Amino acid sequence: MEITDTTERIEACLLTVQKILDLLTARADHKTAFDLAKAQYAASVRTSWPANLVSLTDVLERVAGDDKVMLEPSERDEAREAVATLREIANQ
Repeated sequence: MEITDTTERIEACLLTVQKILDLLTARADHKTAFDLAKAQYAASVRTSWPANLVSLTDVLERVAGDDKVMLEPSERDEAREAVATLREIANQ
């Protein structure tokens, strides 16, 4: 896999993270949104990709799997897809 393809896949996952973050904020799930935002910020340093994506992946996986978090099933599925992609990239 080429670096550009990997970067594009990571960026697509980060767009999903931002979407989930926006949804949580709009639905007043501020604690979960804050936890996700902290992990998103830590993952924003591109020179450390993919190593620094692991903590973001872990938080996103917890968010997707927690039934108390205010997400629709399709939004959870989208988050899980991003988790799977980020894990695949991190394990290369």
